[in-house]
Amino acid sequence: MGDIFRSAPERLRQVIRESNNQSAIGSQKYVVWENSAILTDYEFIACPCDQSCWCKAHACTGHYRIGNMAFDQFLETYVKLWIPPKARENIKNAVRFGTPFNGRQHNAVKHLRWLRANWTDILARVRAYNKSGLCDSFFPVGDVTNLYQAKMWSQLLYDSVVPFDTKSQARIKRAGYPDPTKDFRAMNSELFGDLKRLAENSGMQVKSIRDLDCPWAVVTHLEKPFGGQPLSRVLDKMFYAPR
Repeated sequence: MGDIFRSAPERLRQVIRESNNQSAIGSQKYVVWENSAILTDYEFIACPCDQSCWCKAHACTGHYRIGNMAFDQFLETYVKLWIPPKARENIKNAVRFGTPFNGRQHNAVKHLRWLRANWTDILARVRAYNKSGLCDSFFPVGDVTNLYQAKMWSQLLYDSVVPFDTKSQARIKRAGYPDPTKDFRAMNSELFGDLKRLAENSGMQVKSIRDLDCPWAVVTHLEKPFGGQPLSRVLDKMFYAPR
């Protein structure tokens, strides 16, 4: 059990806002590409759960699900979300054409090549999974030990899987959660478990949880998505500090 559920919602809102502030001025402009991805790559489907599920009992109206897209569209979004601008074309060429790439982000390539080879099956599986991280289930992502692999799965399951990078990994561990490189599933389970405890302690419904992250209040030209922010974004930004 970690620190999230002990925090006041307003404090977490300020932490997330600062993450968005830093992202808006950073070289990768993550917050801008994130908003674009939510609007173009995902569907907000009606919540299929019954009242026995935690999310439905807290007024959930829907979940985010990745759209029916080609792998190349996923790859284009991946490099914009997770890869520095100067390395983006190199990563795409390495994945598509096998071009050698030995840059700092080279560990992304093998996982993206695997996904490309298995795209039809994986896309069907993640689109069939209609739950969120607040539901009483977890998608079987398998062993995840690499931060680029974690980001890939988070992008596939944007409402259910929290990614990490080197700095956020350290912060996640300091906050009392499992090391994601050793037990990625346990980290996600405990993060979402504490998010639910926070909501219960504070009388929050699912919409209020999503609204902890409001990047359009920082970058005013961003469009607020119909369903609010994906849940992975809310948790990720409690620990993520953009360059």
